Amino acid sequence: MRTNTKIDWHRKVEDAIMRILGALDEPLNFRQISRELHTSPYHFHRKFRELTGENVHECLKRLRMERAMFLLRNTGRGILDIALDSGYETPEAFTKAFKRIYGLTPTDARKLPSWEGAVFSSAGLHYNESQPSHWFYLNPEGVDRMETKIVAFDAKRMVGVENVGDYWGLPQAWEKLHAVLKEHQLYPQAQEWMSVFPDHADSIPMPEKRSYAAIAVGADFRSEASYGLIEYEIPAGLYAVTVHFGSSEEIGPTWDRWTQEWLPDSGWRADPARPNYEWYQNQCVLPELQLTFLCTPVIKIER
Repeated sequence: MRTNTKIDWHRKVEDAIMRILGALDEPLNFRQISRELHTSPYHFHRKFRELTGENVHECLKRLRMERAMFLLRNTGRGILDIALDSGYETPEAFTKAFKRIYGLTPTDARKLPSWEGAVFSSAGLHYNESQPSHWFYLNPEGVDRMETKIVAFDAKRMVGVENVGDYWGLPQAWEKLHAVLKEHQLYPQAQEWMSVFPDHADSIPMPEKRSYAAIAVGADFRSEASYGLIEYEIPAGLYAVTVHFGSSEEIGPTWDRWTQEWLPDSGWRADPARPNYEWYQNQCVLPELQLTFLCTPVIKIER
């Protein structure tokens, strides 16, 4: 399929998703949406499923159920009202469908201390009351690309040791960080472990690039001068995230492959105002089992 045709279908499916998100209270089906997008129901149904991993009916039903979970958990509305808003004629039918998806009744879900209630979506498309915009990623058709998710992260307060120049200086920075953490008994303060790259823009020469061996800490952490640690904040925002299995020494080629294969036609661009970072998930295992999230700040490209 030609590139412009692929882009056109991406645009149509994105428009359809926004139509669905704006019409969760309305009776809606793929034939109606296909007419609005001036395409045949057959081709629209096929392309929507290819690019999102589910058909329109499944997508609409899942989003309504996620919204129902939000309403159950965050409002005092009755189950009958929520059932009707979710497209069910009776609370019994709603409860049956709810239990099939979540494994418990709406009444039981209301009693849980905490639960978001998101249902798996290969496109990362979910109901979110708190965000005015909705973010998702449509995988390029017919291409085996590294799986990527678009995630909204809160700001992170980091403290660490700075490295300037070639990134192979980071192992020494990590040694210095561990020495400080051990000396001052700060290991319990470490909430997350990361290598942070604020100067990932190509325009910055390598000898000038800063990077940090760092830990995320809470608001109660006191950054005393004697520690010799630099404090740095990773701004909140949208980040593209993929997974690397293997040692940290092998991460470089994964970064390169990801930015070359995924980013160019993803519909997103990297944001040089925010840092890249490697978020280490399980360091105390065999190297081949180490798991790292590679996080790049992104901005949606307007098509």
